[in-house]
Amino acid sequence: MNRRFMLTLLVITLVTGLCIAEASVQAQVTTINYWHYLSGDNAEIHEQMIQEFNAQHPHIQVEVLYTGNQFVSRDKLLAAVAGGAAPDVALVDQFWPPLMVSTGALVPLSHFVDVEEYLSDFTQVSKDTVTVHGQAWTVPFSLSNQILLYNKDKFREVGLDPERPPATWDELLEYATMLTRDLNGDGRTDEWGLNFTTRANLGSMYAFITFMWQAGGELYSEDYSEATFNDAAAREAAQFWLDLAHEHKVLSLSPPMDGFETGRIAMQYSSTSSIAATKNKVDFDLGVAPLPAHKNQVTGVGGSSLAIFKTTPEKEQAAWEFVSWMSSAENNLAWSMKTGYIPLRLSVQESESYQQYLLQEPHMQTVLEQFDYARARPNTVSYADISRILGVAVEEALYGNSDPGPILDNAVKEANIYIKELD
Repeated sequence: MNRRFMLTLLVITLVTGLCIAEASVQAQVTTINYWHYLSGDNAEIHEQMIQEFNAQHPHIQVEVLYTGNQFVSRDKLLAAVAGGAAPDVALVDQFWPPLMVSTGALVPLSHFVDVEEYLSDFTQVSKDTVTVHGQAWTVPFSLSNQILLYNKDKFREVGLDPERPPATWDELLEYATMLTRDLNGDGRTDEWGLNFTTRANLGSMYAFITFMWQAGGELYSEDYSEATFNDAAAREAAQFWLDLAHEHKVLSLSPPMDGFETGRIAMQYSSTSSIAATKNKVDFDLGVAPLPAHKNQVTGVGGSSLAIFKTTPEKEQAAWEFVSWMSSAENNLAWSMKTGYIPLRLSVQESESYQQYLLQEPHMQTVLEQFDYARARPNTVSYADISRILGVAVEEALYGNSDPGPILDNAVKEANIYIKELD
């Protein structure tokens, strides 16, 4: 009887111990919330990385929330911050850090590491995008620039040299005119020569600002005290868009879905981050070229960084472990080769693995060479809203086929009111 009692007691003790141990392990797991706005193929690659992190870090588990495109994600994030319900980590667009810093909700990078030492392996342009008032606040994650994708087969069909893409605005118009065709003679266009995003809520400003810079314009005065995007250069860029759509009819304002991928659009302004996905979708000879220049040769820089929000010391440390893992050299190499984003780390760019990748993917050499004249958007708190004002103004002029001058004048007045309110 005593022996049976002792065995029962032993079993109960073991079971109780296991339950306590399991509860202890569960109590040691830190769960962090992560918000992002990626979609499509890049989102799948991105979420696979997060699953790998969770598998390798059982003491930290990342819960992911897709918050929509950048246009709406920024507003959701600001609303969450204002309501005291910010995520632990968020992917933020290139020009959001100044705005996020102004809310007081971010944890600076210096809280976790020696910033100068940590960022020494990152490219200068990527460091510029995360620095506000001389201090680094977020960790670079991805970097891209704008590129011209073109269909070499369509070039051949109309007698254009497929190895000589347009190098200027004049050539862009000339080529687009030749490539815009009514194939069946019914009086309707079947194929368009050119496409880029023209809707403000879909990110048209990424393209328009680059056109404006190429024309010699600027968003702000030198001291950022006022908007200047109603000058002659900005009007020239806006009028060029109008002419492409309405006078020459080579740019459709209601382009067919996946028009470039299906061969109905011959040239597409795009992000370098889309190259890998586009290659997998098309069955034609794909060309990748620098953006056509005008008075200046400029390409705009895009990308994102990882921001850690103020929560608790435990969650902030877990967030840093996640962020530093996501942006490690190993992961930056894998992310760059899978997506077409440009390596942020100098060690990755110079690595044997990436050099071998460039031999296999010569398009990416064009992407890297463009960084000699790549330009980041202004890293100032007013930029996000100023760009929206300009984006809506350009869309109004373009879709209404209206003189862009008065519309840009009104937009500048609105922008300057906003800038003064921030001072």
